[in-house]
Amino acid sequence: MSQQRHPGRIGENAVVIGASMAGLCAARVLADRFDHVTVLDRDSLPDSPTWRNRVPQGRHPHLLLAAGARLIEDWFPGIIDELYAGGAVEIDLTADMHWHQGGGLARRPPSSLRGPSMSRPYLELTVRRRLTSMPNVSIRGDTDVQGVTLDDTGRVVAVQLDDHSLPCELVVDATGRQAHTLSWLEQLGYPQPAISRVEVNTRYVTQELARHEHPERDWKAAGVIDEPAAKRLAMALPVEGDRWLVVFGGVHGEAAPGDAGERLAYARTLPSPVIAQLLEESDPLTEPVTHRFPASQRRHVERLKRFPLGWVLLGDAIGSFNPIYGQGMTAAAQQAAALAEALDRQGQIDARFARRYFKAASRVVNLAWSTAVGSDFVYAETTGPKPPGTDLINRYMNRVTVAAQHDDAVSLRFTEVVAMVRKPESLLTPAFILRVLRSQRPSGTTHVTKPV
Repeated sequence: MSQQRHPGRIGENAVVIGASMAGLCAARVLADRFDHVTVLDRDSLPDSPTWRNRVPQGRHPHLLLAAGARLIEDWFPGIIDELYAGGAVEIDLTADMHWHQGGGLARRPPSSLRGPSMSRPYLELTVRRRLTSMPNVSIRGDTDVQGVTLDDTGRVVAVQLDDHSLPCELVVDATGRQAHTLSWLEQLGYPQPAISRVEVNTRYVTQELARHEHPERDWKAAGVIDEPAAKRLAMALPVEGDRWLVVFGGVHGEAAPGDAGERLAYARTLPSPVIAQLLEESDPLTEPVTHRFPASQRRHVERLKRFPLGWVLLGDAIGSFNPIYGQGMTAAAQQAAALAEALDRQGQIDARFARRYFKAASRVVNLAWSTAVGSDFVYAETTGPKPPGTDLINRYMNRVTVAAQHDDAVSLRFTEVVAMVRKPESLLTPAFILRVLRSQRPSGTTHVTKPV
């Protein structure tokens, strides 16, 4: 059988459980390395960009950050232009973004941090269509996975469906925060990974609005972060169908009103008027929807000592972060890239492959975790394991956000970290720290200097 396998492929059958972006990215990299890849999801998977009832967060804004957009384009050449052709809006994360934080507006230099803004259902539909066009990939909705079958050596040999088993050599659990395979494996005697949780108690209220051109509007997307004591923020992202997705977020009990008139009054109290102006100018298309996010969570898969061979977690199953930072889809794509590299480096599905992947996936989560969880600790009510040095870093990051209001290069570097194309450590080099300290200026002044 191995002699008939396509060159570069290391297995016959791989199964991905979950057709989220995490599962779809995993399926794409596995398609180059397995003869057959099957994606299974318990939901119906519509042939239109409509919301899925079992994915309540799908109704809220999602960002595909620059790092994620680059990976998606590499895996599916031309897909970014395809998204634009279908109505996604191209955004430069610095030049096109009205970002108000730390008492002022960040500078907006042009950048290469460009990517599409669209709804999550539209992105997933486009990727699903690309995947199903691949001859060795199949995607099945309305399919409940009941368990995982192991042989006597502890190796995955199949997943159990309602009426039959589906043979496989590798199963990727991309079922989200619940990570359904863990309960099955626990019944077979395998330990669960240790979990870290940081409680932030976030509530989001999102509404779709009609999007029209406005001659005085010089931005395509907006974010307004209030002072920590206010515990609130708001964001507006353009999506396909000439729509806005406008979201209000509150932490630790803060919540935007459900009534439209009260919500407008609430928006007018934000430190920037742009969200209130958008509400005044735009007609609502839907009723507001609410989503609660109790805690950022990560599973320390890198610490596992015992696990089945041919089983891995990916996406929110490993790390799930406060959604307002927009890191989830990009982190999932980066974990899929790490999965591909681990398979290529090891060349077979064994314990060394799994440990290599778990360590690499943990590094991806570390980057997102340090940004999201560190930022969540600006609120005194946040509880959970606080990364060492968080308070000092947050005080420094306050200086960075102010410096970004006066210095193009600081604004650009900060956005590169947010877009996950640079590591957070790039904000801590001696040259950059000195630049931040020199860039503090009285409100209303600007300071444009050469790039770092």
